[in-house]
Amino acid sequence: MKSRNLKAMLLGVAFAASLTFAGTQPQMPFAPLLEVHAAAYQDVELDSKLKEAVFENNFLLYYQPQYYAGNRKLRGVEALIRWKDGNGRMISPAKFIPIAEKNGTIIPIGNWVLEQSIRTFSEWRNRYGVPFVLSVNISALQYQKEDFVETLLNIIHKYDVDPDEIELEITESILIDDFSAVTEKMQLLKEYGIRISLDDFGTGFSSLSYLKKLPINTLKIDKSFTDTLLTDSATRIITESIVSMVKSLGFESIAEGVEEEQQYKYLRAVGCDIIQGYLFGKPLSQEEIEQLLQKMY
Repeated sequence: MKSRNLKAMLLGVAFAASLTFAGTQPQMPFAPLLEVHAAAYQDVELDSKLKEAVFENNFLLYYQPQYYAGNRKLRGVEALIRWKDGNGRMISPAKFIPIAEKNGTIIPIGNWVLEQSIRTFSEWRNRYGVPFVLSVNISALQYQKEDFVETLLNIIHKYDVDPDEIELEITESILIDDFSAVTEKMQLLKEYGIRISLDDFGTGFSSLSYLKKLPINTLKIDKSFTDTLLTDSATRIITESIVSMVKSLGFESIAEGVEEEQQYKYLRAVGCDIIQGYLFGKPLSQEEIEQLLQKMY
């Protein structure tokens, strides 16, 4: 009922606005105004559905494989959240994650991802005895929580997982607010053996001066670089510089979004350590990952 009332109100506002303007600007189109209000309604509706989904843990996890560039052996998997709403529609993370960050549900969502992915990873390790890495994305709000490290360690101990097989992926946006506090927490995580990966490098708060101060293990080259490797010489120069710098700093490099064989061959030739993308594997369900592990081992 509230949803229908809100929709009616928004449409009413748009109609009233059209009447206001009609006297002075009779030729002005009002479709853009209606579109704005329709988009606002959709966001409000999605916000409400997302809160319900959090309450019911109505999410799915998929896992995208990562492979060593040199020998094409499995290095690990990245856990990726998916949401199927009550109508059976898959809602893109690009759509619901920003809303979750605004309404605060990103915290329980992030904790659910940690719990479920590490539990599943523990089952795989016990069943197949395979040494590989689980990468989990961490939001800035989740990372900033005072009890984040304690929460993570409790989950790791609960499922008896080796900390150095867990990799946290953080984005450059985390570094903007309080660089000192962020790096102190990183150092603490690293002392416990947990890996840290800097995600989407080159798209945000990029600075070579801060990079050398970060206690990270891995740097992920953003898909936007991979997309234009074969067509843009400037991209190739930047990518080669990043890979060389990463090696000099003692980090691993991962290229995201590798979809073509020629992209892979180029990245391997310039020394990129790890490949992730549809060329080697799309995001897979838990069952599909288990089938993959059975074939490999």
